[in-house]
Formats: sequence, structure tokens, C-alpha cells
Amino acid sequence: MPLLEDWGVPSRLTSLQGYPGCFEGYVTEFAAAWLDRLEADARAGVEVFACGPEPMLEAVKAMVSRYALPCQLSLEEYMACGVGGCAGCVVEVQTAAGPVMRRVCVDGPVFSAQELSS
Repeated sequence: MPLLEDWGVPSRLTSLQGYPGCFEGYVTEFAAAWLDRLEADARAGVEVFACGPEPMLEAVKAMVSRYALPCQLSLEEYMACGVGGCAGCVVEVQTAAGPVMRRVCVDGPVFSAQELSS
């Protein structure tokens, strides 16, 4: 990931296929191992951003919850109209007033992991 490295963002690859140079396991396992090695003050400066399939995002959400980290998740949903009219892409989010439905196509696609219902 040369572009990220040029920006000072270290990047690492994970795989379950045994590729050389890759961490053997899920990305959430690698991230948890990395977080465990950080000092508390360094961990306090971490924010997680993730996109991908729903099972992976659920695993990321669980991981950041264990570490009390802020996290932004980019959701993938079917968007029939793409303008919010059909409400085919709604997800439940938690607000101070209770759970509400938000449309991924116009209210997202990025949501805080802490506000998303499981």
C-alpha cells in the first residue's frame, strides 16, 4: 500500500491463505494484537475506520467495543433508488431518544459503530 505509506499511514496485509508477508488470520485479530501492544496513551489516540461485508463489520464493532475506541463503519446495502425514497437500505441506529431507522443512501453510508444496532 505505497500511497498510505507515503502519507505516514502504516499498512499491513492479513490472509487466511498463508501468503508470505501476510498476518495469518482475520484483520480483527491482527488489529487486536496491535492494540494490545500499544501503551494506554497511544491507544487513546486510535480511531478505527472500516468497510467491508457485514460479518467483518460486526467483528470490528465488537473489537472496538472491547477497547472503547471510536470507530466509523462504511456500510454496504442494496440501494434500489439511491435517493432515500424507497427506504430499502435502512439500518437501525441508537439515538438519545431511542432507536431510529436511517437510510444508508442519504444518511450514510458511514455511521459510528457505537450508534449502530447489532
